[in-house]
Formats: sequence, C-alpha cells, structure tokens
Amino acid sequence: MKNRKTREVPGTLFVQAENCRGCRSCQLACSFAKHRVFNPAKSMITLERNLADGQTAPMIKPIGCDLCGGDPACAKACKYGAILYEAGPGKEKIVVRLLGKEES
Repeated sequence: MKNRKTREVPGTLFVQAENCRGCRSCQLACSFAKHRVFNPAKSMITLERNLADGQTAPMIKPIGCDLCGGDPACAKACKYGAILYEAGPGKEKIVVRLLGKEES
C-alpha cells in the first residue's frame, strides 16, 4: 500500500437516507474514481439496510473518503439525492441528516 498524502478539500457530503433506492451507483462511481474498477467491495461506501423498515442507506467511510479532490463521484452519480455535496469550509466532512431537517 502506497503512503500518499491527500490534500484536504473543504466540503461536506450530506447523506439523506430517505432518498436512497439501493441502486449502488454511488458505490460503483466511488470504486471507479479510487481504483479504476467498478467493484463495490473497493468503494468507500457501503449500503446498509434498516431491518425495522427495510430502508437502504449509503454509509460513507470517513477515513478513506477524500471527497474525490472536491468533486465527489458518489454525489454526481446519485440521481435520487441520497448523497449531496456542498463545497466550502464546514465543521464535518460527512453529515447524515433527515429530509426537511436543518442542522442545529
């Protein structure tokens, strides 16, 4: 494994689980951006299912995610708005929020 320094790019990924359809587009885009292969196992994103209601949601591994240098492939690939990106300084890199709810 190479020891690469990655430049921190300001921005925040917002995960809105209610919008996730389980299509795995975010996983495939992530694995291709990072490793040049379409392989969900190489992605920084896992899809988790809530056993109570069956809802699927993307979970992003914060340690491995570098926001694709400020142009996150996962957010661009998600056509349902389950992963959104906002450029600029923020307190956190990844935020999970409910639709219609503002952060406090």
